[in-house]
Amino acid sequence: MAGSEPTTLARRMLSFCFAVLVSVVLLTLALEMLAQIWGWIALIAVLGSGVWLAVKVRQWRSQKW
Repeated sequence: MAGSEPTTLARRMLSFCFAVLVSVVLLTLALEMLAQIWGWIALIAVLGSGVWLAVKVRQWRSQKW
């Protein structure tokens, strides 16, 4: 009956270390993926800001009359 045995401190430490290792590996992979698309994200943000600014300038110029 493996379910009724209490977990030892060593087993809990091993589980914690394994969870930390998996977290570090996943974070590294996520950062590598983000680094590949970072330029595109920045380009989309700049273009979106430019469109927003153009709309605001047009609204401001049309309200002057």
